[in-house]
Amino acid sequence: MKNIEISRPRIEDIEEINKFFEIVLRDTFERNGILELVDVFENEIIDKRRCLNQDMESHGKDRFFLIAKVGEKIVGSIEYGPSNELIDTCTKGKLKAVVEIGTVFVHPEYQKQGVGNRMLNAIFKELHRKGIEEFCFDSGYKSAQKIWISKFGNPEYHLKDFWGEGEDHMVWRINIEDVLK
Repeated sequence: MKNIEISRPRIEDIEEINKFFEIVLRDTFERNGILELVDVFENEIIDKRRCLNQDMESHGKDRFFLIAKVGEKIVGSIEYGPSNELIDTCTKGKLKAVVEIGTVFVHPEYQKQGVGNRMLNAIFKELHRKGIEEFCFDSGYKSAQKIWISKFGNPEYHLKDFWGEGEDHMVWRINIEDVLK
């Protein structure tokens, strides 16, 4: 997709980004058959908004977002910041000091068109530019886990039945040099 612009979010983008989070999360929950988990869905939205606010308030120091746009439409987001509590718990603190990449979202109408890869490459370059040597990320969504396994291999931590029978949680730890090749 050639007409995608990847940039830092602006204050005037916040409302549109928050709508984008809801669209992508609703689609993700539907595709994973968990839309009935209303509290989890609402908490995910609150968490994404909190992360975006951290970025805006710290000017990218506490959290660092990039968004992808086609014209004025937001079609993707990605961010990095301190690893989340779930990663800390799942790894018994081993990744507490490792930067987490999160909120890798692509609008349902733009999935499988290279938007996610372009955003990942942009964030990898940003991490490298800042001297960050490794990152981690996690996923409890089966649909996302398939993508991450095909892209990065098996996770370093695989917590079987973490969310219930057949509902695993996975955590990856990646060296930045391995993804910049």
